[in-house]
Amino acid sequence: MEYSEYYMNLPLDLAGSRTKNRFRVELLWGIGKLIDAYTIYDDYTVVFDFKCDVELHHQNGIDFYQIKTKKGRNYNYKTLTNKKENSKSILGTLYALYNPNQNVKLAVVCNKYLYIDGQEVTNEEICFGSLDIDIVNFIQEKLRDELKLTEIALDNMFYICECIDLNNPQHALIGKLVESFQAIKNEEPNNPNALYRLVFDTVQKKASYEKVITNYNNVLQLKGISKDEFDKILEAHRKKSITGIEQVRDYIKMLPPGERRLYNQALTSLLDIDHSHDLIKLKKSIFIYVEEHINMIKNEDEVLRLLSNFFDNEFSLEFTKIMKNILYLIVFYIYTEGGDI
Repeated sequence: MEYSEYYMNLPLDLAGSRTKNRFRVELLWGIGKLIDAYTIYDDYTVVFDFKCDVELHHQNGIDFYQIKTKKGRNYNYKTLTNKKENSKSILGTLYALYNPNQNVKLAVVCNKYLYIDGQEVTNEEICFGSLDIDIVNFIQEKLRDELKLTEIALDNMFYICECIDLNNPQHALIGKLVESFQAIKNEEPNNPNALYRLVFDTVQKKASYEKVITNYNNVLQLKGISKDEFDKILEAHRKKSITGIEQVRDYIKMLPPGERRLYNQALTSLLDIDHSHDLIKLKKSIFIYVEEHINMIKNEDEVLRLLSNFFDNEFSLEFTKIMKNILYLIVFYIYTEGGDI
C-alpha cells in the first residue's frame, strides 16, 4: 500500500466538543512542534486537526500526537484504556492510526506525568512497550478487545509529559518562537508579537478548514504548514526585510480620518491572507510591472491609477477596492525601498 493511500484511508479525527482554551492549547503545542522540527528535518509539514490533533509528516514517516490536558488526577494505563459507551479509549483512538507496514509514531501528550503503581513516573517520554510486562499485557488485551485485532505492538506508542501553562500558554511559546528565530536567522524578529500573531492565525485557519479533502497533497496544503511556508513567515519578520507595510502605514496616516479607518481595516484583512499562493503569484506580477514602468510613476496616485487599470480584474471576489490599493502600494514600496518579491 502506498504511503499516501494508507494515510487517506485512516479515520478522521472525530473528537467530541472541546473548549476554546483546549483547542487553543492544541494549536500552540503544534506550533511548538513546528519550531522543534525545523532543525531536525530537511522537509516536513505539521498538519492540524485532521486525522489526529497534531501530525508531523516528515521524510521518514508520520508522528501522530493526541493532546490531553488535565487539572485533576493524572492519567494511568487503566484510564487511558478505559472505553466509554459509544467512543474509543484514548489509546484505542490513537492505535487506530497504526499500520505495521508504515513508519508511524503514536503519542499521547499531557501536561501531567503518567501515574503507575501509585506514583508519578517523571520521565518526559515513556514508551508503552517498555513498561512492566503485566502492564503491557493489560494494555494489549484491552486494545485487542476494543479494536478487534489479534496483534498489538506498543513499541511505537508513547506517553509524553510537557509542562503547559493552561492559563497563558502563549507566553512560553512567544519566548520559544523568538529564541528559535534568533537561532535560525541570527537576529531578533522585527516584532515578536506580530510574528506570533501571524503564526497562530495561520495555524488556526489551517486547523479550522472543514471542507472535504480527498487528496494527500491537498491535506498538506490546506491543513498543514510546511517548513518552507514557516521559513517564509520567519523571513518576513526579519529586521532587514523590506515588506512595504510600514510605508503603507505612513501613507494611511496622511489620509482623512474616515478613509484612514477603512484603509487600516483593509490592511489587517490583507495581512491575514498575505501568504496565500495565488496572492504571492499576483504580487510578483505586479512587481515586474512596476519595475518595467517605473519611469511612468511619479507618486502614489499614479501607482494606484496605473495598476488599477491593469490588475483590478486579476483579484478574487473577496478583495475590496481598498484592499487592492493597499496591495499595489505594498509592492510599490517594496520596489522603491530596494526589496524584491
